[in-house]
Amino acid sequence: MLCDIETINDYEEINYCDPVLMGCASVDAQMVFSKFKFTKDSPFGAFPTRKGLDVKFKNTSDKVIKKFSIHYSGVDQINEAVCSDIVGAVNANVKHTKYRILSFTGPFAVGKSQSSWTSAVFYYQLKVTAFPRKLDIVYMDNSEESIEITKDNIKTFFPCLEWIDVDYEHGFQPSN
Repeated sequence: MLCDIETINDYEEINYCDPVLMGCASVDAQMVFSKFKFTKDSPFGAFPTRKGLDVKFKNTSDKVIKKFSIHYSGVDQINEAVCSDIVGAVNANVKHTKYRILSFTGPFAVGKSQSSWTSAVFYYQLKVTAFPRKLDIVYMDNSEESIEITKDNIKTFFPCLEWIDVDYEHGFQPSN
């Protein structure tokens, strides 16, 4: 099966795709993310709105990757980018933002797959989807690439994600 969707708790799903079987690990893709999904992160029911980010990726470039960052947003069911709703409650001096960055430090060998699960990256009471906007890559030779994720290239880098026309102007944005 190319893609498998597993439902958890009636409202959360986990997508897993094999980029090699899908033919998405092309020469043009420096990295392929077969999983990029918010998951429930509520140990013993203590934090019902907390979400972790589950990521699986493969270095499909011809160079060892030193580090990379994924710029992403949480998107609600009506395609509006939303803020994580606990930021101001934790630290009143932190500016609320709809833009998040998740960074990974390698090295990540050519042709190798890696998985990572990051706890407590987003707090939101409703269903929200992690949606990538940009990928920054630094190679071991210190060359760098910055790739904007677009409707035309999303399937190359994130084969199981569908394009969302995200509205960054509306949605949950508390005053700062």
